[in-house]
Amino acid sequence: MNALSPRQKLLVAAVLTVALAMATAVSSGSMTTAARILLGAVVLGGLALWAMRGRGLELPRRFSKVPRLQVVQKVGLSARSGVALIEVDGRSFLIVHGDGGTRIRRVSSRAAVMAQALKEDRP
Repeated sequence: MNALSPRQKLLVAAVLTVALAMATAVSSGSMTTAARILLGAVVLGGLALWAMRGRGLELPRRFSKVPRLQVVQKVGLSARSGVALIEVDGRSFLIVHGDGGTRIRRVSSRAAVMAQALKEDRP
């Protein structure tokens, strides 16, 4: 769920307070009773949300939380050098690092990484 900014939270609280005051003025009831009813409704909503999450039901989300940078595989070639396949925002990169520096190559897919590695191994 999207988190509200502090300004939005303050606005929602102000609107709820005004609505509560108007509801008690119209119904000629007490402010305390109306506040208790509102608090009870919020508690029941929170319990329902907690129960849904407890049963494993996913709530609808606008954005999926996919990590922007992910190390797919990392292999050490020696004590000071290695090769890593990483993905950044869905694009794959092959990183070779060692004493001579670091080389970064963009690859289109994992199959391309395998093909590139086979080509470099041949004399």
